[in-house]
Amino acid sequence: MTQNGAKNGALRIAVILAGLMGAAGVVLAAASAHTPDATRLASASSMLLFHASAVIGAALLTGHGIAQRPLGLTATFGFIAGAALFA
Repeated sequence: MTQNGAKNGALRIAVILAGLMGAAGVVLAAASAHTPDATRLASASSMLLFHASAVIGAALLTGHGIAQRPLGLTATFGFIAGAALFA
């Protein structure tokens, strides 16, 4: 596999993880709205949803060459790590 293909694979993994983060955010938002005493889930759902869209944006900027690859990949996976740690 070429180096460019490996980095595109990393972006694909990031987009898949962003999709999972978005889905988890929607599930948490629904649970927060429909379950009594689950209002604390709203902040976790917001964090997951916002970080998922940030990951998609960073991956698009990196994939199209607008952001430099090392910085873009760091930002992309930094958003994923931040959501995993704080959501």
